[in-house]
Amino acid sequence: MAQPRGFTIFARAWTASPPRKTYIQSIPSLPRSEDEESIDSLSSGEGTYTPGSMLSTMTTVSVTSTPSATDVATVKPPTRGKVDFSALEDIFSQVSTTEPSPTSSSSSSSSSLWYILTTALLLAFHKEKLIGELWGYLSSSSSSTRNGSPQEDADAAETETEELVAVARRIREACLKASTLVGFPRAINALLALQQAIEKTHPTVSAVLETDQSLRAAVTAATESEDGTQRDATTTTTTTTTKSARGMALFSRIYAQHTPRVLSAMSRCSGGDLTHFAIHCIYGELLSDASVIDDLATGLLEFVCCLADGCGPQAKGHFFGSVNLGASGALLRAAVDLADRVAGVVGVERPWVDHRHGDGGWGGEGEDGQSESERDSERSEWKFLERVMLD
Repeated sequence: MAQPRGFTIFARAWTASPPRKTYIQSIPSLPRSEDEESIDSLSSGEGTYTPGSMLSTMTTVSVTSTPSATDVATVKPPTRGKVDFSALEDIFSQVSTTEPSPTSSSSSSSSSLWYILTTALLLAFHKEKLIGELWGYLSSSSSSTRNGSPQEDADAAETETEELVAVARRIREACLKASTLVGFPRAINALLALQQAIEKTHPTVSAVLETDQSLRAAVTAATESEDGTQRDATTTTTTTTTKSARGMALFSRIYAQHTPRVLSAMSRCSGGDLTHFAIHCIYGELLSDASVIDDLATGLLEFVCCLADGCGPQAKGHFFGSVNLGASGALLRAAVDLADRVAGVVGVERPWVDHRHGDGGWGGEGEDGQSESERDSERSEWKFLERVMLD
């Protein structure tokens, strides 16, 4: 029987038809900054990373449609407004402080306390590079016009240099003392920014500062010899003992009757190491040196750093510690107001406000996975501020 005639299907591999022809024109783009390159590389499409160096070499624009402004416009990061340091200074202009000790270089006076605390806050808010701008404001404020005799002008220049050296040393010391609270790398960045700013604006001041020796390299203690006269001893044992005693004295002044409980709690949670480190290193070596920044200014510096970093229990401890060191309610209120202002200027959150009132901050209600009781607990951490803010 003959097979019925049929047909054979020949299959071939399918290939996509070529896209509609468009004319592509490549035009060189303007050179861009590193910030703009990073923005382009992150937004280069569909999660694919494109190095900024490639993007800056050639920009491809299709002429089949009119390019929108966003296709060719340069995207710039938002700019920060200039800090009005005069407004920050005004916060402390009407605040009276306790009398500083003779060895404190008047660091607790309102004229210097505001920029000591501003320095600490800039580091705590991760804006340590603004220390250079702070120096620029302070150094320009102290400049005076000289139009007297050559001798009078020379005397005025010498006085101005001495004043600026004192200001620079306080800023430098504030960076150093804040380092244990906000992070050592931030203190390094701040100190470098300060150094560069001083070298640029006041090389004479910079030359004086370069001759400074470490305040903490050695402690000279007066001891009595066998005949009753005094002699100097700088042995390692004496130095360590003196610094430790000095640190314990400041720690006890801050925590007063709570000192044994605080030390015990730190020892239990760290096997004793936290207590040893706090007394011998943080307080003994660093914070208790009052030759540039006195104890009251140091206590307030600790308070604003903990406040800015959102550490409620520690901020509370140093709030009352500042009271124990002699801070008035008006002075503490000024310190909190300063933290508010600095946070607003640099555009960061204020944990002590967000948590206390529940207005924004850290995700808002329900978004952070916290229960209402947990949020209430966080808000209660900051209730101690009402002692001065509601007066």
